[in-house]
Amino acid sequence: MKEYIQEIKTGVVLIAFSSLLYLINYLMFGDAHHLIIVIAEDLAFMPIYVFITAVIAERLLTKKEKMEMSRKMNALVGIFFTEIGYEMIKIITGFDKDFYKIKNELIDVENWDESKAKHIRGIVEHHKYYAPEGCGDLYVMKDLILAKKDFMLELMSNSSLIEKDEFSELLLAVNHILEEFRTRGEIATLDNADIDHLHIDIERAYRHLINGWVTYMLHLEKEYPFLYNLAVRVNPFK
Repeated sequence: MKEYIQEIKTGVVLIAFSSLLYLINYLMFGDAHHLIIVIAEDLAFMPIYVFITAVIAERLLTKKEKMEMSRKMNALVGIFFTEIGYEMIKIITGFDKDFYKIKNELIDVENWDESKAKHIRGIVEHHKYYAPEGCGDLYVMKDLILAKKDFMLELMSNSSLIEKDEFSELLLAVNHILEEFRTRGEIATLDNADIDHLHIDIERAYRHLINGWVTYMLHLEKEYPFLYNLAVRVNPFK
């Protein structure tokens, strides 16, 4: 009840002000019959007014806010790929012995549409990270992620960004790898079970990186053609 006190006070003031205006109208013209007709007309129009202001106007404002939020979120997605995403992709694809199986789908990004994106996501869903023998990829990945830990912390602390489902899964996957590296100690001391576990974590992030990049490219092609042309030239899968 307390959270509505301000709204109640505002309502009481407005009703009192409206009543005062009606009273002034009556005192000035003394026509109660006409005043009743005016009040009845105002009350009859009230549902239409409420519909226009509370439904149509609110939906238009909500749509505009969502579009603005989406624009800001995609800007942050772009920063993520510039700061760490592209480098992660280059590292993983460089060590993935089976990358050739999906490479052709990812290097030709021009004229992509939702149908093509859906096709790529289907392929990626079943692609396995054929990790190399040993820990060569883990050393390189650890150096990159630990160097970007402060950047990841800033992104993870952005509650609005975390609400963006697809990208939040990517952030969580990358952050999980970061936590694994921070808690497991030196890579040279890891046993085979630990190495396999880290490779599974990288595989999960691998899928989210590709899916996130595909979605981001579609957004750029639609909204920012000049940035899209740049992103095509720096395609990390080439």
